Amino acid sequence: MGIIDLVDQSAATALEHAAELQDHLKTAGSGATMAECRAEMHRLVGDIVSLRNAAELLKRAQHAA
Repeated sequence: MGIIDLVDQSAATALEHAAELQDHLKTAGSGATMAECRAEMHRLVGDIVSLRNAAELLKRAQHAA
């Protein structure tokens, strides 16, 4: 598995985790639990954006070589 595939797979896994958190948010009862889920979701979205950007840069570098 190449680095680009690994980055893409990591982003896909993070998206799955974000979907699970979103489902958990819908059923979260307490304010503390909801705040924790929101914070985790915010971190995951940042990670996903970073992974996708890294994958795109790697693809461009590979095609330019």
